[in-house]
Amino acid sequence: MYSILKILCKLTFSAYFRKIKVSGKEHIKGNGPFIFVANHPSAFMDPIAIAISVKEPVYFLAAGEYMGKGIKYKFFKRFLHMIPVYRPDTMPGETHKNAAAFEKCIDHLSTKRSILVFPEGVSVTEKKILPLKTGVARIARDTVLSEGAELNLQIIPIGLNYSDPHTFRSDLFINIGEPIIAADFISQHAEDEKQEVRELTQHIENRMIDTVLHQETSDLEDLIDKINSTYTRDLKSKLGVAFKDQDREFELNKLTISVVKHFKEAQPEAYTEMTGLIDDYVQSIENQGIKDKEIRKVNNKVPWYLTLGYIIGAPFFLLGWICNYLPYKFNVIIQNKLGFKDSFKGSMILGFGLGLFLIWFILWTILAWTLTPLSYFSLLIPMVFYLSGTYALLYLSSINYILRRMRLRKFLKSNPQIADDLLSKRSNLIKRFEDFRSKFDQSN
Repeated sequence: MYSILKILCKLTFSAYFRKIKVSGKEHIKGNGPFIFVANHPSAFMDPIAIAISVKEPVYFLAAGEYMGKGIKYKFFKRFLHMIPVYRPDTMPGETHKNAAAFEKCIDHLSTKRSILVFPEGVSVTEKKILPLKTGVARIARDTVLSEGAELNLQIIPIGLNYSDPHTFRSDLFINIGEPIIAADFISQHAEDEKQEVRELTQHIENRMIDTVLHQETSDLEDLIDKINSTYTRDLKSKLGVAFKDQDREFELNKLTISVVKHFKEAQPEAYTEMTGLIDDYVQSIENQGIKDKEIRKVNNKVPWYLTLGYIIGAPFFLLGWICNYLPYKFNVIIQNKLGFKDSFKGSMILGFGLGLFLIWFILWTILAWTLTPLSYFSLLIPMVFYLSGTYALLYLSSINYILRRMRLRKFLKSNPQIADDLLSKRSNLIKRFEDFRSKFDQSN
């Protein structure tokens, strides 16, 4: 069941995200055991993202209130590899069961199995690492003391970097960091326990910060998002960073954060002025219903060969749209009807989508098998539906982008004063960013 779901989730993730990259797989060395530790911005989506990215079967520490009881509890525990933990703020009467959960983790690790922990202890859609709980360090310490250093227990930090986990066709960069050898932080002296747990927890936190685009405050995160939606596109083009090169894009975003933090501390007046300029520009294009990526390439014409490709691809788009429209629409209706808090939105879209499309594909396969002479060819239906649906998404996204640019050209042509104002603001903004970057390079 776990292996089958892993394959299905890989396909679902490929359809949900515009681009996915897993970097650093070479850091998972040997046969384990491993404790994977990750940030937790998107509830149920996060453990799936990690499970499909690593070769090893993973056992998850999950909040007990989500596992329920009875058949649901047994299914999650047996087939989805979940180990319940009970938080004092949600299930205060059940916290005594956590000792058994810790023992279960130690048993798994001692037999070379791997576990996944989200040591922040809560799922919040923020681009930063929250202060860690000490559970991972305590599990690691007890395991090493129980089994010895020769077990070679490794703690692997993983950064989940979503452009927006709750938006369909967004991006995901999974960054696997270098392993932490647990035994290096642990001695046999009982009196050193608290100090060793604190030091290991802090080291894990620091290494997790290295794997994500860590932004300490909401105002910094807001500013970085605005920079990424404007200047970063120009910078990537200038430096030759390809669309699919998420490793370089991650490093570039790390550099952007460093530059912003540097000037916030070194030149607060210039930082404040820059914040005002970018806020003004972003507000101006939002008032006109424009996106920066559209105004940046507003005068670019569609090459003839792409136009020909759109004409040839139209029937395939129509096939994908017809084959997949109903389950897609049902998922949209469900999301609008039920509503979910921020950290669960992406997870629910993904989860319901997986279920609805799976049922839809199976239903059509059964119908084709029983009502037509297609026989074994009907087994190709899920693949045809999936591939044509993925193509339809890419086709529709591209067409919408071109149409928006055409409408924008028409709007700016009929409103030259607005066009001049927006382009002037953008040009001034890019020049300021270039000056900042140049001064930062010189100072380093």
